Amino acid sequence: MPKGKGGRKAPKGCFWRDGVLYGRIQTGGLDVKWSLRTDDPAVARSRRKAERDRAVATQRYGDQRRTFEEALQGWGKFIPTQISESTFKRYVTSLDVLAPHLQGLYVDEIDKALIGSIVESRRDVPAVPKGRKHPVTASIATIKRDLTALSSVCDWMVDEGWRDDNPVITWLKPGRRRRSRLQERRDPIVLPLMAHVEMVIERAPALFAGMIRAALKTGARLDELVKADRAHLDRDRRQLTIIGKRNKLRVIDLIDAGEDFGFEVLSSLPASIETKALFWHRAEAGPRSRLGQRRAERYRQASSNFGRIVEAVAEQAQKQDQDFRPFPFHDLRHLHAVNWLKSGRSIYVLQQRLGHTSIKTTEMYLAYLTPEEVQTVTLGKTAAGSKSGNRPSVQDHKP
Repeated sequence: MPKGKGGRKAPKGCFWRDGVLYGRIQTGGLDVKWSLRTDDPAVARSRRKAERDRAVATQRYGDQRRTFEEALQGWGKFIPTQISESTFKRYVTSLDVLAPHLQGLYVDEIDKALIGSIVESRRDVPAVPKGRKHPVTASIATIKRDLTALSSVCDWMVDEGWRDDNPVITWLKPGRRRRSRLQERRDPIVLPLMAHVEMVIERAPALFAGMIRAALKTGARLDELVKADRAHLDRDRRQLTIIGKRNKLRVIDLIDAGEDFGFEVLSSLPASIETKALFWHRAEAGPRSRLGQRRAERYRQASSNFGRIVEAVAEQAQKQDQDFRPFPFHDLRHLHAVNWLKSGRSIYVLQQRLGHTSIKTTEMYLAYLTPEEVQTVTLGKTAAGSKSGNRPSVQDHKP
């Protein structure tokens, strides 16, 4: 029997020809031979097995078994036109995390049991996330985000006829029940103090400080403000068009019953002909840079920038023995919502203002109201006026 370099034997089902390994299988009464395009016996063994499995599947089931890698490639060509760029990036990150559990599998090998083992591993086995130094266990929210990405790929497989079900949904909601078996335990929202918000605003660069004030006044998410263009600000009507989650559009008023809700800060922002962005920055040129002043551009890492500002304020407050409680940018949205309701304004208007699909989501802010205030914002001011009152907000209240 011919041998390769160094007298290496060909693996079972393979043979040498001119220094290259070939595979050989018998299927459908035929003797099939083909080049494996390698002289490495280990690689040849793997390639021959993969091709044999496909050939057997074709012979037995009339169609070749699809690999998860093939599904991932097909999904990757289709999905970018269906979701936002940020969502696509998040999906890819999640799928990279799940890759060790899915590599080398066929589509029909991904079942409820595998999904369960993935969840158990992510929940119980510590791992070192990208960019971190120490191992951590994934939170329920993180696991759900990862499964959402995998579910998107499985939905694509179903659409393509590669499988009949989505194993992620089957595991999450057995028996087609509505409630997911993965439930997050959410801690109560602790609203930031206005004094602490002002400390962060004072520390932030001018336009970034404006973004913080705008979030507090409008309730817009950080990503929504970052994506806002000057054309989205209607100065005549005093309104702002917001592009929200899943590319949904909504328009909010910046003045309500004579009270400012963002028009003052947004209308005073400086503009740059170099960018359409409402909020922009100009990166500092290095001392040895020959490029001169950098171009104005939209914020790319606004969340990280905010985190660094809050961290700097916290360090300074600790040195000066000042009271300061760090808070995420999203808490400004919560503070806006509570201020809106505390002023007697309608919860239904707030729902549209925040872009909530369901009023149930908005109702979580009722926990911060008295029973009388709840009656006002939900039933209207039949006993005290219309649904859009103008009581003083939390931040303006003086004891």
